[in-house]
Amino acid sequence: MTIIRSLQALLLGAALSAPPPALAEPAPQRVVSLNLCTDQLAALLLPPARIAALSHLARDPELSYVADRIGGIPVTQGGAEELLHLAPDLVLAGKYTAQPAVRLAKAHHIPVVQVGLIADFDGIRAQVRTVAAALGESARGEELLADMDRRLAAAAPTDARRPTALSLAPGAFTSGAGTLTAAVMAAAGLANYAEAHGLKGYGYLTVEGIAADPPDLLIANTAPKDRPSLSGALIDHPALRRALPPDRRPQLAENLLGCGGPYTAAAVEALALARADWLAHHGKVAP
Repeated sequence: MTIIRSLQALLLGAALSAPPPALAEPAPQRVVSLNLCTDQLAALLLPPARIAALSHLARDPELSYVADRIGGIPVTQGGAEELLHLAPDLVLAGKYTAQPAVRLAKAHHIPVVQVGLIADFDGIRAQVRTVAAALGESARGEELLADMDRRLAAAAPTDARRPTALSLAPGAFTSGAGTLTAAVMAAAGLANYAEAHGLKGYGYLTVEGIAADPPDLLIANTAPKDRPSLSGALIDHPALRRALPPDRRPQLAENLLGCGGPYTAAAVEALALARADWLAHHGKVAP
Protein backbone atom coordinates (compact mmCIF):
# COMPACT_ATOMS: atom_id res chain seq x y z
CA MET A 1 0.00 0.00 0.00
CA THR A 2 2.86 2.35 0.77
CA ILE A 3 4.17 2.04 -2.78
CA ILE A 4 0.71 2.60 -4.24
CA ARG A 5 0.14 5.67 -2.06
CA SER A 6 3.55 7.02 -3.02
CA LEU A 7 2.73 6.64 -6.72
CA GLN A 8 -0.61 8.32 -6.20
CA ALA A 9 1.09 11.22 -4.46
CA LEU A 10 3.61 11.58 -7.27
CA LEU A 11 0.88 11.57 -9.91
CA LEU A 12 -1.17 14.10 -7.99
CA GLY A 13 1.85 16.33 -7.55
CA ALA A 14 2.67 16.13 -11.24
CA ALA A 15 -0.90 17.03 -12.13
CA LEU A 16 -0.92 20.02 -9.79
CA SER A 17 2.45 21.30 -11.00
CA ALA A 18 1.75 20.83 -14.71
CA PRO A 19 1.16 24.05 -16.64
CA PRO A 20 -2.42 24.70 -17.70
CA PRO A 21 -3.31 23.58 -21.24
CA ALA A 22 -2.48 26.17 -23.85
CA LEU A 23 -5.44 28.20 -25.00
CA ALA A 24 -6.35 27.83 -28.66
CA GLU A 25 -5.20 30.66 -30.87
CA PRO A 26 -8.13 32.98 -31.64
CA ALA A 27 -9.43 32.65 -35.18
CA PRO A 28 -8.29 35.50 -37.45
CA GLN A 29 -10.86 38.27 -37.84
CA ARG A 30 -9.23 40.44 -40.55
CA VAL A 31 -8.12 38.13 -43.32
CA VAL A 32 -6.58 39.55 -46.48
CA SER A 33 -6.20 37.38 -49.59
CA LEU A 34 -3.72 38.41 -52.28
CA ASN A 35 -4.32 35.52 -54.67
CA LEU A 36 -7.30 34.47 -56.78
CA CYS A 37 -7.18 30.89 -55.53
CA THR A 38 -7.08 31.90 -51.87
CA ASP A 39 -9.79 34.50 -52.56
CA GLN A 40 -12.17 31.71 -53.44
CA LEU A 41 -11.29 29.56 -50.45
CA ALA A 42 -11.65 32.51 -48.09
CA ALA A 43 -15.05 33.37 -49.54
CA LEU A 44 -16.24 29.77 -49.14
CA LEU A 45 -14.86 29.30 -45.64
CA LEU A 46 -15.49 32.65 -43.95
CA PRO A 47 -18.35 35.05 -43.33
CA PRO A 48 -17.78 38.40 -45.10
CA ALA A 49 -17.27 40.20 -41.79
CA ARG A 50 -14.00 38.32 -41.26
CA ILE A 51 -12.54 39.20 -44.67
CA ALA A 52 -10.72 42.54 -44.76
CA ALA A 53 -10.02 42.30 -48.50
CA LEU A 54 -9.73 39.95 -51.45
CA SER A 55 -7.64 40.42 -54.57
CA HIS A 56 -9.20 42.49 -57.34
CA LEU A 57 -9.46 39.34 -59.47
CA ALA A 58 -12.12 37.97 -57.12
CA ARG A 59 -14.68 40.25 -58.79
CA ASP A 60 -14.01 38.99 -62.33
CA PRO A 61 -16.74 36.41 -63.08
CA GLU A 62 -14.71 34.88 -65.91
CA LEU A 63 -11.94 33.98 -63.47
CA SER A 64 -13.60 33.82 -60.06
CA TYR A 65 -16.15 31.22 -59.01
CA VAL A 66 -17.19 33.44 -56.09
CA ALA A 67 -17.56 36.72 -58.02
CA ASP A 68 -21.32 36.77 -57.52
CA ARG A 69 -21.20 36.17 -53.78
CA ILE A 70 -18.53 38.48 -52.41
CA GLY A 71 -20.86 41.48 -52.25
CA GLY A 72 -19.28 44.51 -50.66
CA ILE A 73 -16.05 42.86 -49.55
CA PRO A 74 -13.20 45.30 -50.33
CA VAL A 75 -10.62 44.36 -52.93
CA THR A 76 -6.91 45.06 -53.04
CA GLN A 77 -4.39 45.43 -55.83
CA GLY A 78 -1.86 43.58 -53.69
CA GLY A 79 0.46 46.49 -52.93
CA ALA A 80 2.68 46.31 -49.86
CA GLU A 81 1.64 49.65 -48.36
CA GLU A 82 -2.00 48.91 -49.07
CA LEU A 83 -1.67 45.65 -47.17
CA LEU A 84 -0.42 47.36 -44.01
CA HIS A 85 -3.26 49.87 -44.23
CA LEU A 86 -5.73 46.95 -44.18
CA ALA A 87 -4.25 45.79 -40.84
CA PRO A 88 -4.73 42.05 -41.41
CA ASP A 89 -4.24 39.42 -38.75
CA LEU A 90 -3.71 36.75 -41.44
CA VAL A 91 -2.59 36.98 -45.06
CA LEU A 92 -3.42 34.35 -47.67
CA ALA A 93 -1.22 34.37 -50.76
CA GLY A 94 0.19 32.33 -53.60
CA LYS A 95 3.78 31.17 -53.64
CA TYR A 96 4.69 33.35 -56.59
CA THR A 97 2.34 36.36 -56.55
CA ALA A 98 2.37 39.65 -54.60
CA GLN A 99 5.77 38.82 -53.16
CA PRO A 100 6.67 42.35 -51.97
CA ALA A 101 3.46 42.41 -49.92
CA VAL A 102 4.16 38.93 -48.57
CA ARG A 103 7.67 39.89 -47.52
CA LEU A 104 6.39 43.03 -45.81
CA ALA A 105 3.74 41.06 -43.94
CA LYS A 106 6.34 38.62 -42.68
CA ALA A 107 8.64 41.49 -41.67
CA HIS A 108 5.79 42.88 -39.56
CA HIS A 109 5.16 39.44 -38.03
CA ILE A 110 1.76 39.08 -39.67
CA PRO A 111 0.99 35.37 -40.19
CA VAL A 112 1.08 34.36 -43.85
CA VAL A 113 -0.28 31.18 -45.46
CA GLN A 114 0.97 30.58 -49.00
CA VAL A 115 -0.49 28.03 -51.39
CA GLY A 116 0.83 26.48 -54.59
CA LEU A 117 -0.67 25.14 -57.79
CA ILE A 118 -2.96 22.15 -57.48
CA ALA A 119 -2.60 19.17 -59.80
CA ASP A 120 -5.27 16.75 -58.54
CA PHE A 121 -8.12 16.23 -56.10
CA ASP A 122 -5.81 15.10 -53.31
CA GLY A 123 -4.12 18.47 -53.71
CA ILE A 124 -7.49 20.19 -53.37
CA ARG A 125 -8.22 18.26 -50.18
CA ALA A 126 -4.83 19.10 -48.67
CA GLN A 127 -5.04 22.78 -49.58
CA VAL A 128 -8.58 23.23 -48.28
CA ARG A 129 -7.59 21.62 -44.98
CA THR A 130 -4.48 23.78 -44.65
CA VAL A 131 -6.33 27.03 -45.29
CA ALA A 132 -9.36 26.02 -43.24
CA ALA A 133 -7.16 25.18 -40.25
CA ALA A 134 -5.38 28.55 -40.49
CA LEU A 135 -8.76 30.29 -40.53
CA GLY A 136 -10.09 28.29 -37.59
CA GLU A 137 -12.71 26.75 -39.87
CA SER A 138 -11.67 23.10 -40.13
CA ALA A 139 -15.23 21.85 -39.69
CA ARG A 140 -16.45 24.04 -42.54
CA GLY A 141 -13.57 22.80 -44.69
CA GLU A 142 -14.59 19.20 -44.10
CA GLU A 143 -18.18 20.05 -45.05
CA LEU A 144 -17.01 21.49 -48.36
CA LEU A 145 -14.82 18.47 -49.08
CA ALA A 146 -17.57 16.01 -48.18
CA ASP A 147 -19.88 17.74 -50.65
CA MET A 148 -17.15 17.69 -53.31
CA ASP A 149 -16.52 13.98 -52.81
CA ARG A 150 -20.25 13.21 -52.95
CA ARG A 151 -20.53 15.03 -56.27
CA LEU A 152 -17.42 13.31 -57.65
CA ALA A 153 -18.82 9.91 -56.74
CA ALA A 154 -22.14 10.70 -58.42
CA ALA A 155 -20.40 11.86 -61.61
CA ALA A 156 -17.94 8.96 -61.84
CA PRO A 157 -18.22 6.81 -64.99
CA THR A 158 -19.86 3.41 -64.67
CA ASP A 159 -18.06 1.78 -67.59
CA ALA A 160 -14.60 1.75 -69.16
CA ARG A 161 -15.35 3.80 -72.28
CA ARG A 162 -13.17 6.90 -72.49
CA PRO A 163 -13.86 9.44 -75.24
CA THR A 164 -10.85 11.66 -75.89
CA ALA A 165 -11.00 15.31 -74.87
CA LEU A 166 -8.69 18.25 -75.39
CA SER A 167 -8.73 21.41 -73.30
CA LEU A 168 -7.57 24.28 -75.49
CA ALA A 169 -6.88 27.87 -74.49
CA PRO A 170 -5.98 30.77 -76.80
CA GLY A 171 -2.72 30.14 -78.65
CA ALA A 172 -3.35 26.36 -78.65
CA PHE A 173 -2.16 26.23 -75.03
CA THR A 174 -3.25 23.04 -73.32
CA SER A 175 -2.91 20.78 -70.28
CA GLY A 176 -1.17 17.42 -70.35
CA ALA A 177 -0.32 14.84 -67.72
CA GLY A 178 0.01 15.94 -64.11
CA THR A 179 -2.37 18.89 -64.31
CA LEU A 180 -5.68 19.65 -62.64
CA THR A 181 -7.40 19.56 -66.02
CA ALA A 182 -6.12 16.03 -66.56
CA ALA A 183 -7.45 15.01 -63.15
CA VAL A 184 -10.85 16.53 -63.93
CA MET A 185 -11.03 14.70 -67.26
CA ALA A 186 -10.12 11.39 -65.64
CA ALA A 187 -12.75 11.86 -62.93
CA ALA A 188 -15.36 12.53 -65.63
CA GLY A 189 -14.43 9.42 -67.63
CA LEU A 190 -12.51 11.14 -70.43
CA ALA A 191 -9.06 10.42 -71.85
CA ASN A 192 -6.79 13.47 -72.05
CA TYR A 193 -5.86 13.92 -75.72
CA ALA A 194 -2.83 16.08 -74.89
CA GLU A 195 -1.49 13.49 -72.45
CA ALA A 196 -1.94 10.75 -75.05
CA HIS A 197 0.12 12.89 -77.43
CA GLY A 198 3.02 13.02 -75.00
CA LEU A 199 2.46 16.34 -73.26
CA LYS A 200 3.42 16.57 -69.59
CA GLY A 201 2.34 19.62 -67.65
CA TYR A 202 1.35 22.65 -69.71
CA GLY A 203 2.35 23.36 -73.27
CA TYR A 204 1.24 23.74 -76.86
CA LEU A 205 -0.12 21.60 -79.66
CA THR A 206 -0.36 22.68 -83.27
CA VAL A 207 -3.73 23.55 -84.76
CA GLU A 208 -2.78 21.56 -87.86
CA GLY A 209 -2.03 18.46 -85.80
CA ILE A 210 -5.27 18.72 -83.86
CA ALA A 211 -7.33 19.20 -87.02
CA ALA A 212 -5.66 16.23 -88.74
CA ASP A 213 -6.24 13.91 -85.77
CA PRO A 214 -9.03 15.50 -83.74
CA PRO A 215 -10.18 14.43 -80.28
CA ASP A 216 -13.76 13.39 -79.70
CA LEU A 217 -14.42 16.55 -77.68
CA LEU A 218 -12.82 20.00 -77.62
CA ILE A 219 -13.10 22.03 -74.42
CA ALA A 220 -12.17 25.47 -75.71
CA ASN A 221 -11.47 28.47 -73.51
CA THR A 222 -12.09 31.33 -75.90
CA ALA A 223 -10.77 34.85 -75.44
CA PRO A 224 -13.34 37.31 -74.03
CA LYS A 225 -15.30 39.05 -76.80
CA ASP A 226 -14.19 42.45 -75.55
CA ARG A 227 -10.53 41.39 -75.66
CA PRO A 228 -10.04 39.69 -79.05
CA SER A 229 -6.58 38.44 -79.96
CA LEU A 230 -4.79 36.53 -82.68
CA SER A 231 -4.06 33.71 -80.24
CA GLY A 232 -7.74 33.50 -79.35
CA ALA A 233 -8.70 33.41 -83.02
CA LEU A 234 -6.71 30.19 -83.46
CA ILE A 235 -9.43 28.26 -81.63
CA ASP A 236 -11.87 29.30 -84.37
CA HIS A 237 -9.47 28.34 -87.15
CA PRO A 238 -11.47 27.00 -90.13
CA ALA A 239 -9.68 23.66 -89.97
CA LEU A 240 -10.67 23.24 -86.32
CA ARG A 241 -14.25 24.30 -87.04
CA ARG A 242 -14.51 21.62 -89.70
CA ALA A 243 -12.91 18.91 -87.58
CA LEU A 244 -14.69 19.85 -84.36
CA PRO A 245 -18.14 21.36 -84.94
CA PRO A 246 -20.17 22.95 -82.11
CA ASP A 247 -21.76 19.67 -81.01
CA ARG A 248 -18.27 18.42 -80.12
CA ARG A 249 -17.34 21.52 -78.10
CA PRO A 250 -18.85 21.28 -74.62
CA GLN A 251 -19.02 24.52 -72.68
CA LEU A 252 -17.08 24.75 -69.44
CA ALA A 253 -16.77 27.90 -67.36
CA GLU A 254 -13.15 28.99 -67.11
CA ASN A 255 -13.57 29.82 -63.43
CA LEU A 256 -13.99 26.12 -62.60
CA LEU A 257 -10.46 25.17 -63.67
CA GLY A 258 -8.28 28.20 -63.03
CA CYS A 259 -7.93 27.31 -59.36
CA GLY A 260 -8.60 23.98 -57.71
CA GLY A 261 -11.25 23.99 -55.00
CA PRO A 262 -14.38 22.19 -53.85
CA TYR A 263 -16.22 23.83 -56.76
CA THR A 264 -14.02 21.89 -59.22
CA ALA A 265 -16.56 19.10 -58.80
CA ALA A 266 -18.83 21.19 -61.04
CA ALA A 267 -16.27 20.87 -63.85
CA VAL A 268 -16.34 17.09 -63.47
CA GLU A 269 -20.14 17.10 -63.55
CA ALA A 270 -20.20 19.19 -66.73
CA LEU A 271 -17.68 16.97 -68.51
CA ALA A 272 -19.44 13.81 -67.33
CA LEU A 273 -22.60 15.11 -69.01
CA ALA A 274 -20.61 15.90 -72.17
CA ARG A 275 -19.22 12.35 -72.12
CA ALA A 276 -22.69 10.85 -71.75
CA ASP A 277 -24.01 13.00 -74.61
CA TRP A 278 -21.11 11.99 -76.85
CA LEU A 279 -21.63 8.30 -76.15
CA ALA A 280 -25.36 8.62 -76.76
CA HIS A 281 -24.97 10.30 -80.16
CA HIS A 282 -21.71 9.00 -81.60
CA GLY A 283 -21.77 5.28 -80.95
CA LYS A 284 -19.26 3.13 -79.17
CA VAL A 285 -15.81 4.16 -78.05
CA ALA A 286 -13.11 1.51 -77.77
CA PRO A 287 -12.52 0.66 -74.09
